[in-house]
Amino acid sequence: MEYMLRKSNSIEASEQFNLAISFIFVFLVGLILPIVLIPVVKITGYSEVVEEISKFLVVLFLILKMPRFKILAAIVFGFLFGFSESVFYLTNVFQIGDYSLIIQRFLFTIPMHIITTLAILLPTLLNKKLIIFGLLASILIHILFNFLI
Repeated sequence: MEYMLRKSNSIEASEQFNLAISFIFVFLVGLILPIVLIPVVKITGYSEVVEEISKFLVVLFLILKMPRFKILAAIVFGFLFGFSESVFYLTNVFQIGDYSLIIQRFLFTIPMHIITTLAILLPTLLNKKLIIFGLLASILIHILFNFLI
């Protein structure tokens, strides 16, 4: 009986360690990915597609592999992605001189990135085959957002 308890405690500790490492990666990728994507977006001109495919890959290869807290991880990732993108966008705001864009970026862009990340993840949690539907939905949401803003 004692062996079984020790074994279950070591599994819990191992799972907690893996979860902590996964959240560290989610945190780092959320902050760094927008910087990495800047040249790709400039070359292609399709920020919506490039950003949503990159989020799709993070959901597929990082968030879905987590043992628990997938929805929380998606929210954290979307928030950090939007925050990081908004901070790097500030250089454009200062060049243009329209400081109202700062408020717009933080009030609307960050929630949009959270919503599009969840749009990829949530259908996938129901059925893995729906991940493509989630990707397409996130691209459409992002295109609509950019059109309206």
